[in-house]
Amino acid sequence: MIDAKRFERNFNAISEFGALKGGGLTRLAFSKEDLEARKFLINLIEKNGFKLKIDNVGNIYAIYDDGCEVGAKPVCVGSHIDSVPNGGFYDGTLGVMAGLEALSSIKEAGIKLKRPLWLINFSCEESSRFKTATIGSKIISGKLSQQRLHELKDEDGISLFEAMSAAGFKPQNLDEAILKEKSLHAYLELHIEQGPVLERSAISVGVVSGIAAPIRFEITIHGKADHSGATPMNMRSDALLAASHIIIAANKFAKNKKTAVATVGYVHAKPGVLNVVPGEARLGVDLRDIDKASLEELNLELRNFVGELSRELKFNYEIRELSSDEPVKLSKHAINLLEDEAKKLGIKTLTLPSGAGHDAMNLTKLASSVGMLFIPCVDGISHNIAEAINFKDAVAATKILTNALIRLSNEE
Repeated sequence: MIDAKRFERNFNAISEFGALKGGGLTRLAFSKEDLEARKFLINLIEKNGFKLKIDNVGNIYAIYDDGCEVGAKPVCVGSHIDSVPNGGFYDGTLGVMAGLEALSSIKEAGIKLKRPLWLINFSCEESSRFKTATIGSKIISGKLSQQRLHELKDEDGISLFEAMSAAGFKPQNLDEAILKEKSLHAYLELHIEQGPVLERSAISVGVVSGIAAPIRFEITIHGKADHSGATPMNMRSDALLAASHIIIAANKFAKNKKTAVATVGYVHAKPGVLNVVPGEARLGVDLRDIDKASLEELNLELRNFVGELSRELKFNYEIRELSSDEPVKLSKHAINLLEDEAKKLGIKTLTLPSGAGHDAMNLTKLASSVGMLFIPCVDGISHNIAEAINFKDAVAATKILTNALIRLSNEE
């Protein structure tokens, strides 16, 4: 039922915003490139005859409710179009464009629905700019306060609140963007896997069973800047040396867990010159797991290690928490329904967890059913200009998505 050529054509068109000469794209949240891509998406929504809604934090809604029952809870599909720096074309954007194609195809086919369909493009899903992920979906689910928008800042010192305001939104009225608990009937999201499992299994579509959650924090180590030649080794308080111990420990502790991962994504040393012992180091730590108890244990283990190390190496430190999310299990109903629709289409699927976080994890309290579909990415590569897919897999997953939306929309 979907128009595969139109789907790919629209996807390629939106991918031009922020595209890099060497491949991939950079489309940070609320940047010029992001705003241009948003404008393109809005034009497509209006061109297709959907109702348009943009909330006070920039979440974009396309609404199709022709002939639906008045007051019926909507069925939603969504993702995001912002990217990491030097990222790929498919992370997030594929899900938005697949959702748009699904709604367009259903509308064109004149299929009668009981429940409205909503497509949602969530603001600022990536944590690259403001160090906190899934911001738009956190806001609509009541997980992020207006005060937090002032506290979250990018490397240029611009707060999330300021960035939203400069883009023409009204974060001071954030409360109006919050949706009521269980106000949605269902939410589905299509995404690339961002890992190698589907490709290595030679399966074109995955059904997601649960989503890992991150705990993120920044550690600032205060040592003492000294002359690199004149300061004896046993008289130093080297902040960068301390940071290296923490990086190795994070890696070791995560490896001792069954499903946890730990990443130190950046280290900034000061004064940052060759002939001075670093007096300060700032580390960005990202811990993830699909098991809540294991994640909390890893978090405590690393924090205790930092405390012990500070006494041993004689440095002061601060830990600033950036975000703390809980792993979620997706609904059995959505999983069974997606698998059933795939089977009807003759598409083989694999059920697997998501190691990466997604907007879907924030929708579990808003929607009665939440489900996700994955498609393979080449060599499991994502957050990289080399990110690539076979578009036939995207078409197959979008067919499942479309049929699932129709079925969910006609449920009691």
